[in-house]
Amino acid sequence: LIIAGADILLMPSRYEPCGLPQMYAQRYGTVPVVHATGGLKDSVEQYELSETEGAKGTGWKFGNCDANGLRWGLWSALQVCKQNTKEWDGIIQRGMARDFSWRKSAEQYVQLMEWAMMDPPRCEPWPFHTG
Repeated sequence: LIIAGADILLMPSRYEPCGLPQMYAQRYGTVPVVHATGGLKDSVEQYELSETEGAKGTGWKFGNCDANGLRWGLWSALQVCKQNTKEWDGIIQRGMARDFSWRKSAEQYVQLMEWAMMDPPRCEPWPFHTG
């Protein structure tokens, strides 16, 4: 309930092999601000506003896991939240639309295995001579 009731989730983890809170946050409409490591890097799409492509992204990722990195991520999120509510609502909507289900993960795994079978591994051992 805390994640669902928040506007922003801060996750400045130095190490995060998977990370579930940022996925829950996006599902509940809470915008994540995370250190770009492990599963956090993979599951949060960096917010960008482009004149040609429009807006994309579901949160902010900062590369330096220190006070300046956290300050940049939080400051950037707060600026959009305060000054551009239409963009902020778009970030929330994109985050809520993300699919982190096991079905989606299983489909991606099956696709990876199908790709692997298209080009089977080659076995070309070095020739050796006996005798």
